[in-house]
Amino acid sequence: MNFGPVVGIDVSKRFSDMCILSPDNQIFAQTKIYHDSTSMKRAEALLKKATEAFGGRPAVVMEATSHYHLILFQFFSDCGYDVLVVNPLQSSSMKDFSIRKRKTDKVDALKLAMLYRTKTLRPSQIPQSAIRALRLLCRERVELLNDVTRYKNRLTAFLDQIFPGYDKVFSDVGSITSRAVLSHFPTPAILLASDEYELVEVIATASKSGYKFAKKKAEALIKTAETAKVLGIHTCADESMILSIIPVLNTLSDSVTYLEQSIGNLLAQVKTVRKNVELLQTIPGVGPHSASLIMAEIGDISLFKKPKQLAAYFGLDPSERQSGTFRGTKNKLSKRGSPYARAALHMAVVNAVFKHANAPAANPVLSGYYENKCKTKPAKVALAASMHKLIFIIFAVLRDQKPFELRTPEQHAREQGFIKVA
Repeated sequence: MNFGPVVGIDVSKRFSDMCILSPDNQIFAQTKIYHDSTSMKRAEALLKKATEAFGGRPAVVMEATSHYHLILFQFFSDCGYDVLVVNPLQSSSMKDFSIRKRKTDKVDALKLAMLYRTKTLRPSQIPQSAIRALRLLCRERVELLNDVTRYKNRLTAFLDQIFPGYDKVFSDVGSITSRAVLSHFPTPAILLASDEYELVEVIATASKSGYKFAKKKAEALIKTAETAKVLGIHTCADESMILSIIPVLNTLSDSVTYLEQSIGNLLAQVKTVRKNVELLQTIPGVGPHSASLIMAEIGDISLFKKPKQLAAYFGLDPSERQSGTFRGTKNKLSKRGSPYARAALHMAVVNAVFKHANAPAANPVLSGYYENKCKTKPAKVALAASMHKLIFIIFAVLRDQKPFELRTPEQHAREQGFIKVA
């Protein structure tokens, strides 16, 4: 067999198991790698021995395990070895080639090395430093926004009890102005006991909308507080509850703003990534934050040869069930890709296909596609189909490096030569 040595590494949080196979698939060495410099240098020494013994550098294969594999990937890559990181869904489905039921880290490391021999393992994408940084920033922003929503919902539920009607004065109870008001006047009783001028001053300063606006809001708040003093549910803990939530919302909002500034600074420094984000923003419905997130999740578009591969990467490919003459018809999406990317695509499609106020849909072609799907499919299925359609648009924009141009299906077919002009 004209094979070189291969190394399988089963990755875990504190340590990993390594197995080195010789060209004839015999175990050359097995060891445990603790994630410290001493242990990893010892592992490198074993790889050097394998290189000398078999006259070639071994390939290193490991599963993508949360973020723990990144340290090993970086270390062995810096040492000059070819490192293959594979999706655990792929490797797990192929590992059970033995009749015996064995599940240990040593066995998994050996199986990974053996699977490399089959030449069927497809490498996972390890993003470049700029893309990885953008991905971290965008994902953290999403998580913080989820926290903001959770605390806003808690604040709304509590205000419904002690300050009923407050959400009619401030539709967004977590807005800057609302947080400023609640910081100074957390309960109806405190608000009514305070001077109206002080309330107007707080609203005017926070909203920056002038005293006329502040006066109107203050009068509405006082009227609502008078009603809430009678109808609301009051306890001695009301003030403490409000004053404990508001600082958390302030901190979360400040952190989101800081991350958005960091994303902007990163894009300003990396021209290629910035260009791709700007191209994505030419697609109707895709805003700056969605474009940054989608680009961060895609990474290198050249890794995808077809738009269907990108759809599968995002988990928007349909699952398939077939056995004998049976063929399943109720197949769900695989949802094996990035949930962050799917959320961004969902928001982009909602912005593109639905009409806002009296304005038409941002993308009438995609909106028409969605409406046609709704005639025969449930709304959620039609929305998923529209997301799949949007992926094809994203793929074309990034592949061709050209801004989006709105065309009807007939115009597109005519330009591609599918319809002959008379």
